[in-house]
Amino acid sequence: MKKINEKDVDLVFITGDIIETSPKKLHKQLEKFREINAPTYYITGNHDIFYGHEELKEILEKNDVICLDNKSTIIPIKNKSLQLVGISDRYSFMKKIKRPIKDLFDSLDKELFTILLAHQPKDCEHIKDTRIDLQLSGHTHGGQVFPFTLFVKLLQPYFKGLYTHNKTLLYVTKGLGYWGVGFRYKAKSEIPIFTIN
Repeated sequence: MKKINEKDVDLVFITGDIIETSPKKLHKQLEKFREINAPTYYITGNHDIFYGHEELKEILEKNDVICLDNKSTIIPIKNKSLQLVGISDRYSFMKKIKRPIKDLFDSLDKELFTILLAHQPKDCEHIKDTRIDLQLSGHTHGGQVFPFTLFVKLLQPYFKGLYTHNKTLLYVTKGLGYWGVGFRYKAKSEIPIFTIN
């Protein structure tokens, strides 16, 4: 939170996989999100779905973090309007959560610069004719541990860094933490910062 605040950003986006245990065990840690000095939005990742997305959403919203799962919003920023849209993780069906992606995308204002938050990069397949200027994703952890990285690349065509998918810029962050083994190797964590003109 300190590093984010030092950058004096206008908005913060979290692209899922916040937890790897029950959020009920993490009240103290999750309360730290309140320290962020900018409006903060998130969407759920597959780990969040498995470990308790409803409890996570409740705790985060009490600490000023807004869930954008299957929602859109328009934010006034620096005398302009920015459109945000988020979709819940591809594994939402395991919790009987529907992803009304077509209806959600059809409701968007095509005149506005639009950012899509989607945990898994593969969700760019849903964009098609919708105006999505930038998609922000995670999920891959940048492979986390080499040489496992090579296997992840086979499953994830968009693996880490910046890509162009049709007319959409897609950035896949390596994220901050880890899953399974408690370390990274040749997949350094990151907090990417974007300037949009």
